[in-house]
Amino acid sequence: MYIDQKRSWFLHNGEHFERTDGGISVGSVIGVRLDCERGSLAYYLDDEPHGPIAFTGLSTGVYYPAISLNRDVQVTLRSGLEPPSSDSEDSDENTSPCPPLTSASLTAPALALTRPLSGKSNQSGPSQ
Repeated sequence: MYIDQKRSWFLHNGEHFERTDGGISVGSVIGVRLDCERGSLAYYLDDEPHGPIAFTGLSTGVYYPAISLNRDVQVTLRSGLEPPSSDSEDSDENTSPCPPLTSASLTAPALALTRPLSGKSNQSGPSQ
């Protein structure tokens, strides 16, 4: 997922899709939910689902979070957060195929933007 102060879009299998207006600002929280039971990964923006489920059919295993930042941006990484309540009702925590949460297997990372975006970028996203 690419997101800035004006828009967001997704890139999957080399295809650009689901471009939306609106972005992030200081204090925004980007969540990433890895659902090992369903083999899916989804993004959240300020605790609300953001875009479609990004990946499906994921195999069980260890996944490592990775982020890429442009200049003049600062984030805080928070891991091990509780999943959103709307998705936890039909999930049985005792049978989850996810590995135990360790520093090497972060299952619910979130990023919080803690510094304003500069509005200037030396990169540009794909155009539609």
